[in-house]
Amino acid sequence: MSSPLRPDNYARHTLERYTGSPIKEFCSHILICNFHRYIRSFAKISGKPILSNNWSVVHDHDADISIINYGVGSPSAGIVMHCLSFLDELKCVLMLGMCGGIDDSLDIGDLLLPTASIRDEGTSAHYLPKDVPALPTFGMNRVAEEVIMQEINKVPKSGIMHTTDYRMWEFDREFIDYILKHRIIAIDMEIATLFSVGYALNVPTAALMLVSDLPLKKGGIKSKDSASEIFETYTEQHLDIGIKILQEVKKQNYPIR
Repeated sequence: MSSPLRPDNYARHTLERYTGSPIKEFCSHILICNFHRYIRSFAKISGKPILSNNWSVVHDHDADISIINYGVGSPSAGIVMHCLSFLDELKCVLMLGMCGGIDDSLDIGDLLLPTASIRDEGTSAHYLPKDVPALPTFGMNRVAEEVIMQEINKVPKSGIMHTTDYRMWEFDREFIDYILKHRIIAIDMEIATLFSVGYALNVPTAALMLVSDLPLKKGGIKSKDSASEIFETYTEQHLDIGIKILQEVKKQNYPIR
C-alpha cells in the first residue's frame, strides 16, 4: 500500500508524471518555455536526451540546467512553478517566453525584461491576495541585463506587462482600450502567474521575453507563417542568452531571493 500523499511528494510525483523524468534528474537551475523548438535546440546543444509525457524536459547535468516545456497558459504556469518549488536543490527559474509588443518602441525580435505584470488571469489569486503585485526577482533581472548587454551590446527593453487568460483579445476593442490605458509594454498569458507563484513559494524567478508580434499594428498579429519565421530567426539567440544568464547566476553564487 502506498504512503499517503503530502504536498511535497504530491508535487514531486506530478512533476515526474508530467515530464516522464525521475525527480532526481532535475538540475538546480531551471529554464521553462512554451515551445518544443526550445527543447530540441537545448538537446542538440547539450547532447542530452529529451524526456516527455504531457510536458517535455532535457537535463544537462554538466551545466546544472534543466529545461521544461510546460505548454501554454496560466494554469500550466502555476502547476510547473508549484511543482518546481519542492525541488530540494532548486536555485532559480528563468522563463524564455514570447509576448505581443504593445508599446510603440518595440520591434519584432526585441528582448524584454518584465519589471512587473498585471494579474489579469485567475491562477495567481490562489497564491497571493489580489492587491499584491506580480514582480520578478530583481537580482536575476540585474544579472540578465548584464548578460544581454554583453551579448548583443544593447540595453534590453523593460517595463510592465499584462498577463491575461483571454486568448482572442486582439479583436476586442473594449479590451484593447483597457490595456492602452494601463500603458503596458507587452502582453502574454503566463508571466504574472510565474512571478506570483514564485514569490509566494520563495522561488527566485525572472523572465526573458522575445517580442514575437505587434498585435496592435496593421498586419502585426502573429500568423502561422510569421510564427515560423520568428522561430527560425530568433530562437537560437533567445535560448543561448537564457543559458548564459543561468550560467552567470551560478557563477556569481550570491543570494538572489
